[in-house]
Amino acid sequence: MKALAAALSVGVVVGLTALSAAAAPRGTSRTVTFHLVEKQIGSNFIDNPPRQGFTAAPLIGDQFAFTSELSTKSGAHAGWVDATCTITRGGKNSTGPCYGVFSFKGGELMAIARVSFANQATQIVVVGGTGAYAGASGTIVSVSRGQNSSFSDDTFHLLLP
Repeated sequence: MKALAAALSVGVVVGLTALSAAAAPRGTSRTVTFHLVEKQIGSNFIDNPPRQGFTAAPLIGDQFAFTSELSTKSGAHAGWVDATCTITRGGKNSTGPCYGVFSFKGGELMAIARVSFANQATQIVVVGGTGAYAGASGTIVSVSRGQNSSFSDDTFHLLLP
């Protein structure tokens, strides 16, 4: 969960890059790579029936939702991440799909990931965007700083039309 929020969350550098990409001639695409720090600021676990409690491993059908703030490495606010996840394989090494929106000043990126509680890194696929990110595709790698940390380091690799 933390790898996506704390896993599933662009500042001045990205905004300038997106603006230059938007000014590029049609038919030309740009590859953009940037790094952001994600800090989970809120989450909720939904223990759906059969209820096993909050100290046991999640079961199929359990869900969680979270929001994270995105910042540049220097600490400047860059945006937000809002995501929901559903457990489809429960137990100690639970997994399931997560759907999220990365919101920035110039637009949004829509993303999908497979969360795994056994991995510290989450691979996220960018499936589209709005505004400066319309038509975007690419990947995001979110690496948790540890099980008890609310921070993740996110590396964005985008292809902008």
